[in-house]
Amino acid sequence: MKTLKVIVSKAGNGVSAHLPEVDGFVIARESVEKLKRDLLAGISFHIEGLYDEERETWMGELFNFEYVFQDIPTLIEGYSGLINQSSLARISGINESLMRQYVSGLKRPSRKVTERIESGLKKYADELRNISFA
Repeated sequence: MKTLKVIVSKAGNGVSAHLPEVDGFVIARESVEKLKRDLLAGISFHIEGLYDEERETWMGELFNFEYVFQDIPTLIEGYSGLINQSSLARISGINESLMRQYVSGLKRPSRKVTERIESGLKKYADELRNISFA
């Protein structure tokens, strides 16, 4: 199964996304939630409209998505029901005041800081995966 990267970024009052492996496909919605909801139908419609010679072999098979966020505010908005700036600060070991500045857009995190945030989120996800009930 092919995994397609979905590059998500802020666009006006909403969000937009493009897929590097699918030339010409862009989707914009009011929220990350709506973007995720409509993405499969949108990409399927786009693929149907391609000429045969434009289609890649994976386009006829099942595929899934990996979401790549371009900034912290879009990530927080996209998962607002699950994480907030305080929990993201705790998960990644970053000062809460500094995280607020990242979320508000006053500061942009360095590559090292974004890697730290990503690492913290993945570690937290692994911990959640290991939870079970008797």
